[in-house]
Amino acid sequence: MNKSLLSKFVGIALFSLVSGRVLVADDYWVPKGDPGTEAGVMKTLEQVEPRTIVTNLPFNITNSGSYYLVRTLTGSDGNYGIAIAANEVKLDLNGFSLNGTSNSLSAILVTAPTENISIRNGVIRNWGQFGVEATNGIDVVIMDVKAFGNGYGGLYVGQNAIMERCSVYGCGFAGGAMGHNPPWNDGIQVGSFSTIKDCKIRGNGGAGIHTYNHSRIIGCTSVLNTNATGVSVEDYCTVKECTAAQNKIGIAMSSKCRVSENTVGENGILGQPNWPNGIEINGNNNLIEKNSVSYNFVGIRVMGTGNLVINNFVSKSMNTDIYVQNVSNYVGAVSMFTNNFGAITNINPWMNFSFSGP
Repeated sequence: MNKSLLSKFVGIALFSLVSGRVLVADDYWVPKGDPGTEAGVMKTLEQVEPRTIVTNLPFNITNSGSYYLVRTLTGSDGNYGIAIAANEVKLDLNGFSLNGTSNSLSAILVTAPTENISIRNGVIRNWGQFGVEATNGIDVVIMDVKAFGNGYGGLYVGQNAIMERCSVYGCGFAGGAMGHNPPWNDGIQVGSFSTIKDCKIRGNGGAGIHTYNHSRIIGCTSVLNTNATGVSVEDYCTVKECTAAQNKIGIAMSSKCRVSENTVGENGILGQPNWPNGIEINGNNNLIEKNSVSYNFVGIRVMGTGNLVINNFVSKSMNTDIYVQNVSNYVGAVSMFTNNFGAITNINPWMNFSFSGP
């Protein structure tokens, strides 16, 4: 570098230090901000997002805003944990737990019709009623929440919900949870237009996952819900890449759903009555494709009309691999293998496969 160019850079650097300006590009200068002025002071987290500590239970949220825990909190008999009666509420459990008692109510209760509630990052266990009772809420987001051993359902929310990376174990066995319509003993229950993704559900009194119309269930695991269905959906729903095993029924649907690329096994093997099945099609015009269905009482049971069942692998069913009650359905031919080897010679692209060998 020649001396004149070096002198020019040194001059620019000195000018920047003295003037409090930063060179951005040729002929463009941006003020750095002086200490003590608004431009020169960093904002605290409290200034960026004012937050309120949930100090004790029961706790009432009546204003919009952000709320968080700083320690594990325990409820009491006859009381809820946190009641929400405002829109635009963000509740961060911050990795801590809300612990209930045997005669407590719900851990988190949405008491009035609300919108845009977020509940994240913590554990809800052993409440007398629901873990989260938010059926009054629309556009509720629940992420990274674990609900264990709650007497009624685990996580219940209204329409337009998003639920991701949640776990629900052992909920729905209290006496008051039984006999209601809609059920009060499901692991996860969401309203229409909802999405459930990457959740784990095990051993609940009712269905593992229960959704209403126009919902999606992607990449979830629902097992050992032995009194009910692993995944139960209503109309216009999608169930994809899920595992449903050792439930009474693996996956059940109403009408106009797509159920594809799921693993469904050992459902109905505990002797439950009323035709327990791996996949149960109760309605009409559903697409069932590319599922692996094995060791169920009945593999796939088709009840309605106008359903399309293709490209499934159904094996080792205790009763029947594919049972079709009504002829007004479209079921790919079943290619059966009775030994543990063999070449596939059938070129029918809609073929279902059955394997009954060792």
